[in-house]
Amino acid sequence: MNIDQFATRDLSAAEARKLAQQALDDPDLFDALVARGAAEASLNAPAVQAAISRPTRRVPWVIAVCAAAAAVILALFLWRSSSRTMPQPAEQARAIVSTPAILPSLDAASNGPVLLAAELGPSRSQNRNAFRGDGASNREPQSTGIVTAVDDGEATVNLGSLDGLIKGAELGPISITTIFRDHARGKITPGQTIHVNDRVDVPPAVHLSAVLHEVDALAASGDLDQARALGRKALAAGSSGETRMLLERLAALDYQAGALDAAREHYEAAANNFFETPAASPVEQATTLNSLGALYLLRGDTASAVKPLNQAAALTAIPADLRAQVLNNLGVLDEMRGDLPKARDDYNRASSEPTSARERSIAQANLTRTANLKRP
Repeated sequence: MNIDQFATRDLSAAEARKLAQQALDDPDLFDALVARGAAEASLNAPAVQAAISRPTRRVPWVIAVCAAAAAVILALFLWRSSSRTMPQPAEQARAIVSTPAILPSLDAASNGPVLLAAELGPSRSQNRNAFRGDGASNREPQSTGIVTAVDDGEATVNLGSLDGLIKGAELGPISITTIFRDHARGKITPGQTIHVNDRVDVPPAVHLSAVLHEVDALAASGDLDQARALGRKALAAGSSGETRMLLERLAALDYQAGALDAAREHYEAAANNFFETPAASPVEQATTLNSLGALYLLRGDTASAVKPLNQAAALTAIPADLRAQVLNNLGVLDEMRGDLPKARDDYNRASSEPTSARERSIAQANLTRTANLKRP
């Protein structure tokens, strides 16, 4: 009886059971079975999928390897689990907490670790050109317009504050001096000739700023679908550096809409563009990396969460509340990986930051909860 026979299903049921029992207590044999790819064909079996969520890594794989005798191996698994007490590893992170509001509402009965990622919440700290008004407009910001009138060295264009224009904005040879919501006037550069119906282009950075404002207004009104559609449509309107903040905002809206994979992809794209002009500030970097790490942890992907969270922690020029969020999430990462002493240290550091009482209480609650856990 050998591994090759098992891989080609040449073993009898009795021989397969015997090999499986040996693999339970022989790590080398177990690794060899996995290396031979014997488990691949049965990974989608219901019994295997049900077992994958269990805390012990080796046992579910053995069940997969022994699909030919699944019922016997499952019984053996249950017997082994009940015959000895094993400390439980950390539960998967169950919720994201946004400052100051909680997203989503926490289950009071939940004992799992709690993540902190304020950027994923609906509230925005940025004040974007308040003169435009708080509500969504009845039209999208435009990236191009036309000259509608020319008179005595001045030109009128069908673009205005809704399109991001501010006093002093340059639309080619036109310097804007007077702004309304949907149109504006400006002086024509001496020596330049402008005609009615000439096309004018809004600078990409100005247009994207207007799009961000409109996206926020739509989201605030509860229209996440339209906000996300407008944001995606505008991604081609500027350079990778200019569209980075739009990617970050889209990621937060994706999360709120329940599209976690889209949120993760948008954060990954934004992180890849940190050093494109205009370069991201340390605060922007840490915020994005922290949110990305939190999304990985929500998926249970601790391996992918390591890099962004450690990169965020290495940034020193960030405010205390953001540092507390990063440290708390590092604690969740360590807890999920089974390193309870390091998790407690991170939670303790997070709760010691001079930040809001809400964030301190969450980090402290994570710390208190892990005090009674034992290393698996």
